[in-house]
Amino acid sequence: MITLKLLTSPTCPYCPKAREVVKQLAEEERDVIALELSVTTDEGLREAMRFGISGVPAIIINDREVLLGVPRMGELRRIVERYKYN
Repeated sequence: MITLKLLTSPTCPYCPKAREVVKQLAEEERDVIALELSVTTDEGLREAMRFGISGVPAIIINDREVLLGVPRMGELRRIVERYKYN
């Protein structure tokens, strides 16, 4: 199972697009679980601090890799594919 944690903020203009990409990938890939965490919550802030993230949107992949900004679907899919076989 691959976990994508999308860190967002209510005021972020780019977060809705990142949410779309992550949600679509999770719907298409049965091995992918997507969680959204707002950095305005304790849990979201804790995750941001844990990974040294200072901007959103950010995607934490399996608690090992961070992708900043809005990813292209192909880019996110390639990263997820790497985790399927590791």
